[in-house]
Amino acid sequence: MGGYKYFELERDGRLLTITINRPEVRNCLNAPSCHELSAIWDAFDADPDLWIAIITGAGEKAFCAGHDLGDEGPMPTSGWAGLSARTRPVSKPMIAAVNGQAYGGGFELALGCDIIIADERAVFAMSEPRVGFVAAGGGADRLTLRLPTPVAMGMLLTGRRVEATEAHRWGIATDVAPAGKSLDVARQWAEQILLCSPIAVRYTKQLALEAIESEQWIATMAAKRLEISHELHKLADLKEGVDAFMQKRKPVWQGR
Repeated sequence: MGGYKYFELERDGRLLTITINRPEVRNCLNAPSCHELSAIWDAFDADPDLWIAIITGAGEKAFCAGHDLGDEGPMPTSGWAGLSARTRPVSKPMIAAVNGQAYGGGFELALGCDIIIADERAVFAMSEPRVGFVAAGGGADRLTLRLPTPVAMGMLLTGRRVEATEAHRWGIATDVAPAGKSLDVARQWAEQILLCSPIAVRYTKQLALEAIESEQWIATMAAKRLEISHELHKLADLKEGVDAFMQKRKPVWQGR
């Protein structure tokens, strides 16, 4: 596993650490980086010598601040971040070490993992509606599966920012790490998992995910997300939201 443009990979025994290496754009993902990440997940899942993956972001400001809004390329068949449209989830444990901002697609990437470790300075938000889009990378549906409906809707419909302590209180984050230590704490959790049988862990993950995200549910939601995304790209509000973001001004919504 190597030769990637947007990611740095480090193997340490059974553990793979994936670092999003786009700090100049707060580790936002574009279509090419999603294709790369999809290939990384495939290679990780197929490698018998790797049992656990941790994903984090380069630098101290952002884990992943979402979708690079200047990007219009097609996503991989596995969907946003190589995860949202997989018919079969990655079978091995995945830990997100959220070291800073996790906005929009960055939050969705974290939700695609099994365990989320949040730096005490981390901030989460499903910010897509503020730029005229929706959390179509798995966020809108996964958040409502994992949280009480009023809490999830309060986050989704406002795009408001949620700090690490609140994320932990609602069960979004598994643990909160001291400032600058999210990767260290993620590795501690990985060490706990490595005490277990890897096969037992994979079957446990399979059963747990099947209870909340069956293969039929995954296929249905992937199709629905794609349908909504296509409809949104026809709207004036999406163009206005992106333009306003790029120009650092308040959007003027038209509702069409």
